[in-house]
Amino acid sequence: MRKGFLSLAMIFVLLFAVAACGNYNIADENAPPQNVEEDPFAGAQEDGDLGFLSHGEADPARADDQSVLPYEYNGGEFVLDYQFSSEGKLDSIGFLLFLDGKPQAYKVNDTGAEYEYLHCFRTSEKHEEKFSFVFTPDTGKKGDTLNMTVVSVTRPDFQPDMKETSSYGWYHQSFERVLKLHFNEDAPESDSIYGESVTAFRDVSISEEKVTSSFVENELVKAGWNGVTMDTLDNSVYWTLVYDGEVVYDNINLTGKDTLTVRYTLCGTPGARYGISFFLNHKPISFEGAVSCDVTLSKGNVWLIEATIDTAKLDGFNTFYATAVVADGNSVTSKTGSILLYKED
Repeated sequence: MRKGFLSLAMIFVLLFAVAACGNYNIADENAPPQNVEEDPFAGAQEDGDLGFLSHGEADPARADDQSVLPYEYNGGEFVLDYQFSSEGKLDSIGFLLFLDGKPQAYKVNDTGAEYEYLHCFRTSEKHEEKFSFVFTPDTGKKGDTLNMTVVSVTRPDFQPDMKETSSYGWYHQSFERVLKLHFNEDAPESDSIYGESVTAFRDVSISEEKVTSSFVENELVKAGWNGVTMDTLDNSVYWTLVYDGEVVYDNINLTGKDTLTVRYTLCGTPGARYGISFFLNHKPISFEGAVSCDVTLSKGNVWLIEATIDTAKLDGFNTFYATAVVADGNSVTSKTGSILLYKED
C-alpha cells in the first residue's frame, strides 16, 4: 500500500506541474486507501473532488504571440503581481518563491512586512485573490535572465497530530509557475538576511557518482519509479529520498534518537540545472553556507546529498521535505512528500 501511495503521489505532483499556468482539479478517486479517521481529506470523499486550484501572474507584459515577456529588475525591491483561484475543500494555499532554483524570502503586498519563505492564504469554498510578491533578489548580475519560480503548496498549515491523523494525505501537494526575471542592475550585495533559515544539518556530503544498474533496479523502484532503464534514464528526471536507509511516507518518531540520516538523489535529463533545498516547517535548512545546492545533471551520473539531522535541535512536531527546482532547462520542479518528524512528550 505504501509503494502505491508514493507512486500516486509522484503522478499527482507531475500532473500539477504540467497544469501550472492553467487549471487543475484535485480529485480523490485514485487516492490511496486510508482509515477515515486518519484521512485529512475524509470529508471530500463523498463529493469525489477535493478542489480546484490555478495560479499565475497578474496583468503581465506580453509579446505579439501572447507569451509572457521577462520581467525587468531595475534595482531595490522587486514587485511581482500575482493571483490565484481556488474552489472546494482546500482551506488554505501557500506559496514558495525561488530565484534561479534557490529559495527566495519575500513579503506580501506591504513593503514594511516581514520577509518569509512561505506565506499562507486562507481560502473559502470559492476564492479568488490578487496579491504581490515583494522581494529583494539575493542573486543575479546585470544582463542575467533567471528563472523566477512560484510553487504552490496545498494546506501548508496542516500537520498530523499523531492522535487523529498520522500523515499528510493529499495535503502539501505542489505545482509551479515559471517566469523570467531580467536584470538591468546587479542584485544588491548585502549581509542582511532576508528570511529565517534553519540550522539542523551536520556532516553534509555532496557528490556526483556513476549511475549503476543496481541503483536503477533497486533504489529507483523502491522510490516508486518503475520501468526506468539505463537506456531511458535520460528521458526524465528522477529523485529518491530515504531516512536512515528507509523509504518513509508519513512520520518518524525521533524519541530516543540522537540523529537521523537523510539521503537525497537526483538524476536524469543531461544539462538540466537544479537547485536542491531541504525545508523544515517551510523554512529552508542552511548547509554548506547556503540554503540550496546547485547541480547540473549529466549523462549516466547521479547527484547524492547526504546529511545528518541533529535531533537535539528539533522540538515537538516538524514538517520536513525537499525540493528540486529547475534553474535552467525544460524539466519540472519536484517536491517530495512531507514527512512529520516528532518527539513524544
